[in-house]
Amino acid sequence: MSPNLIRRLLWLVLLVVLPLPYWAFEAGRAPTVWLAEVCAFVLAMLVTEGGMVTQIVATLLTAQTLLFAGLTYLLARGATRLVTRLPDARRTGVTLAVAALLLGASLLPIYRSPLVAGGATVNLIGLFTAR
Repeated sequence: MSPNLIRRLLWLVLLVVLPLPYWAFEAGRAPTVWLAEVCAFVLAMLVTEGGMVTQIVATLLTAQTLLFAGLTYLLARGATRLVTRLPDARRTGVTLAVAALLLGASLLPIYRSPLVAGGATVNLIGLFTAR
């Protein structure tokens, strides 16, 4: 597996599963992909309805989403450096094992958002489906 492929795979997995602290009305822990989804909804609301409060919330969510996308990229880049120190024959196995471990951890209740499930901790599936 090439270093570019390792970095992209790890970055994608980190974007989807790594719980990062964010602030919007209250604090929470959610992955960057979920935060980007909420940001997209707020940006759509800003375009269709406008408003000063919507503009502030959209700016806050956009800044956090971009910051976390950059942070997860740096983490993936650092992990890639560690993995590429291994022999070529082991890189693929280690990369897939790390990705599987992270995806498996996302099935545990490690995410919390005041916007989902009344602020209760949920897993990744519950974060996108909880009411």
